[in-house]
Amino acid sequence: MKYKISWSKDAGEELIEIISWYKYNVGINVARKISTKINSQVKKLKDMPRIGRQVSLLKDMGINEYLQVAIEHWIVYYRIEKDIINIISVIDERRDLEEILYKKIIDGKIK
Repeated sequence: MKYKISWSKDAGEELIEIISWYKYNVGINVARKISTKINSQVKKLKDMPRIGRQVSLLKDMGINEYLQVAIEHWIVYYRIEKDIINIISVIDERRDLEEILYKKIIDGKIK
């Protein structure tokens, strides 16, 4: 079964922010390579949605339906719903992940 990929507004904005930072600070070629890496890994979820692992921080809070895939320094968080892979966030792992995820929980973006 092929799944469809759906990007949340937050995840799309986070990806644009990451790519833009690299474009303006490192160069457009690096930004393109990073964009390609992230998007190609996300596309793999269409055929293999369960390749990700549970998000331990959320699991410890009793929130079990979210998975994550690490792509170098970036982590893609997603949720499987029927035949849709909902991408909920793309975060640079060098940032404070705990703070970011807690804010998303408080804002009601992770339930």
